[in-house]
Amino acid sequence: MKIRASLPLAGLITALALLPEALTAEDLSLAIYRQRLAALETRLRGGDWVGARTGAQDLLDDRIVHGEEMLEPDVSILRPLAQAPDAGTARAAAPRLARLVEALAEAAPAAAPPADATVLEEVRSRQAVAALPAGGRLPKKRTDLLETIAEILAPFGAWMRDLWDGFLKWLTDLFPDEEQKPAFLGLNLPTVVTIVVGLFAALAAWLAWRAFRNRRRRGAPAVAESTPMPPAADDDPLSRGSSEWERYAAELAAAGRFREAVRAWYHAVLVTLFRRGALHYRKGRTNWEYVADLAPGYPWRSRYIELTRHFEREWYGRDASTSESLREAEDMARGLLGSLREAA
Repeated sequence: MKIRASLPLAGLITALALLPEALTAEDLSLAIYRQRLAALETRLRGGDWVGARTGAQDLLDDRIVHGEEMLEPDVSILRPLAQAPDAGTARAAAPRLARLVEALAEAAPAAAPPADATVLEEVRSRQAVAALPAGGRLPKKRTDLLETIAEILAPFGAWMRDLWDGFLKWLTDLFPDEEQKPAFLGLNLPTVVTIVVGLFAALAAWLAWRAFRNRRRRGAPAVAESTPMPPAADDDPLSRGSSEWERYAAELAAAGRFREAVRAWYHAVLVTLFRRGALHYRKGRTNWEYVADLAPGYPWRSRYIELTRHFEREWYGRDASTSESLREAEDMARGLLGSLREAA
């Protein structure tokens, strides 16, 4: 085989190896970089540490353009946040992130000086349209949308044609004369080269499609993908005490698992009723059977029925709950728990 045949293949392999990073990396201005960091800080303050971790992972792949310099992101701050295994570790990066945002705000370019009123008036006078004589008409320039688009895409089309011509020339150079065509594993060398090039082209298309799909999914809530299935112990109200269920509900809410947090608040009320003797735990009984067993003399009985109806709708009637539904369940549960503790 000729030596010049291996050089394009090596270049093609190297380009394909660098293709995913080139597609996912993004050049950011200093102002956009600061805005992204400020958004991470806002998410951490709001308790969305999972979203902040995803944003930090995205920023690690980007570059910052500052004048003629190309800078890397602040790895010492972003990497611990991007690799945070829990909310506590993620929140530990918040102070350093806030200081970085403040430092970048001081480095922002100063505002442009106010425009000179005399210069503006002179420009307006030059651009003023002279009065038309009676019956006059301004000349109209014919603008064809297709022609405009063709003019804009003309450089790109020329570049694609040059690229295709160069590729065809490279393939032609790979094929030796008829009497010098070598064989590889019993196959004709041009056939082998065509198969290899086709495979690399298919691989490049697949990598580009994957990178484009991942690009579109950036910024979407990552809670649904990272939310684990609830453990079996969460189905049993007696697996935790009332205060433990309350703390667990707060952790679930911070992780965006609103539907499970609604169940945690309901279990906090249910286990309190068991401890007070208002209800007696029996395995296999439904929530409405517990409602039927509750004595009618309790003044908070109607509120417990309302909480049960809300929980049944969220847990059995929907695939996911909203933060508003969680807030409503939390308010009802806290009110019931307060009444039960006062009665005790």
